[in-house]
Amino acid sequence: MPETLVERRACLPATWLADVDCAAAVRIQTGMSGAQVWRIASGRHKRERYLKIAEGEAGQALRREIERTAWLAARNVRVPEILCTHDGVGIVALLTGAVAGMPADQAVLAPSALVAALGRALAGFHGLPAANCPFNETARVRLERARHLIVQGRIEASEFADRNRRLSPGTLLQRLANRIPAEELVVAHGDATLSNMIIDTDGTVGFVDCGHCGRADRYLDLAVAAQDIGERFGATEAKAFARAYGETDWDTAKAGFFADLYELF
Repeated sequence: MPETLVERRACLPATWLADVDCAAAVRIQTGMSGAQVWRIASGRHKRERYLKIAEGEAGQALRREIERTAWLAARNVRVPEILCTHDGVGIVALLTGAVAGMPADQAVLAPSALVAALGRALAGFHGLPAANCPFNETARVRLERARHLIVQGRIEASEFADRNRRLSPGTLLQRLANRIPAEELVVAHGDATLSNMIIDTDGTVGFVDCGHCGRADRYLDLAVAAQDIGERFGATEAKAFARAYGETDWDTAKAGFFADLYELF
């Protein structure tokens, strides 16, 4: 795959080229979506932007991200502004603005203030009417998607947490399929890591990489966010995050299920 934006410009619409300043573009790594991503620090708009280009199944994932980001924006969730999209022969591209602030895993706020802001923001996200959400991210849907990834050989057991390191992806999938919990559906982000929650200097939180947003149990997000917070700041701050969210009776079994499910993505 091409590594530089210069090599990719030919696949973009001519009307984009003035906005895609290769000299200011920095390639960045992002998740498992398969998209190529660049941060563009300048250009005629004089503001930071992000460009994603994807092909094949990664293109399908980027289409989902475009659709779900637009849906969230229409409901006043703080997500990247969609500036341009392109869906051509075999190529999907997305140009967005940047959400003001820093990823929560890079923020300089005191941990107590940070986790409290994240908890409140995630509670607000989950407050969207789930009945009106057209996207399905329930456990069974995710397990079927994981099954597809395993068949393709795209899940590496070597990247599992220590608790699952001795399991094959197929064994973990089957274990999860046999203990799906009852789900109380909210609108979930679907990939609520610290790096996907952007916090501004005033404590306002935004969300990026929203391609897995959809109807799901709230623990799909809570388990991942609490695990990230616990690993970075300790168990006390993970508990503070749950309190700020409003989860006073933490469901350890459900959190464990969704943390293990996240291993397969």
